Formats: sequence, C-alpha cells, structure tokens
Amino acid sequence: MSSRARAACLPSISIVLTSLALACAAHGQTGIASPGEIYARIPIRDEFGRDQIPMFRAWNPDPAGQHDANLRALDPTLAMIVRRAQAHLPKLRFVIGSGRRDRDQQRQAVAWGWSRIKSSAHRSGRAVDLWPLDQEGRVVFDPTLQGQIAAAMRQAASETGVRLRWGGHFGRYKGKDRSHFELVAQRPRR
Repeated sequence: MSSRARAACLPSISIVLTSLALACAAHGQTGIASPGEIYARIPIRDEFGRDQIPMFRAWNPDPAGQHDANLRALDPTLAMIVRRAQAHLPKLRFVIGSGRRDRDQQRQAVAWGWSRIKSSAHRSGRAVDLWPLDQEGRVVFDPTLQGQIAAAMRQAASETGVRLRWGGHFGRYKGKDRSHFELVAQRPRR
C-alpha cells in the first residue's frame, strides 16, 4: 500500500478506533490491563501510538479459552502441524490469536494495520497467528519464545512433508510478523 493510500485510510481508521475506544469505555474497559489479564504483558501502545489493549480485547477476548475452537476451524493439515508443534514444546504454552477469519475480520485486520491484504490465507484457514503465553498464562510477544514456536512449527511441518511460510521472514511487514504461519500452496506435479 502506498503512503498516499495509507494516508487516505487514516480518517477511517481513526473513526474505527475512536468507536472502539468509546465502546470499551462504555463497558468499563480501558487500555490498562489488570495484572492477571491475558493481555497484561503486551505494550499498551502499538507502533502508531494507538491504545492497543482494547483492540486485542475486541479481536480475541479469550485466546486461551477459544484455542481449541480456533484450532478446529483451521485447515486440517495446518491444525495437525500446530498440534505437533505443541507436543514438541511441552513447557511453552501458546494459543491461536488469530486463525480462520471471515471477511469482516479480515477487513478489520487491514484497517488496524495487522494485515496488508484482503485475500489473506487466514480467510481459508490456511494461516494462523500463534501467541506465546508466559508462566501465568498471559500473552507475551517475546522474540525468543516466538523463535521457539517457529522452530517447533518448522520441525512439525518437515515431519509431515508440508511446506510452511513463517512471518518471521517477512522483511517488509512491521519488520517481521513472528506470530504468523501459513501453508504454502503445493504446485501440481506434471
């Protein structure tokens, strides 16, 4: 997306974020997470200076509680790889922060800058964002833990002969998207 196109989207994003903040405030939610809340360890502000706690709460209010349902909604091959990766990391818990997305969720991800494209592999369940949890069960975006998840996902994919793309290798998107994994489309053999 060009800088001109991004600038054109800013008023829409501001309206969405303002609406979200007002809705959260009406329900007594603020951008400050209580110490035991699942989002207590993520930074309050994102790289754009936006209060991201309400965004995460709106996106996935209970990632730990929704993990199994999100896993079942994935493409079966990707779900199998996630299960194998979990088995390879018994001491590191992680959850699906985002799996299969409907059209409205994908539009929201683009509006928030969490995705660049409307036709994401998330739409078909062929992509997943995995979020590590700390010892208290709170989401923590620690590059070391994300690297451990990536290694386990690569190992699980290799064991099953499946090709996988890791967002940690995306050079241009927010530096990297370490939570993102997607199945690589297999080309038909001739």
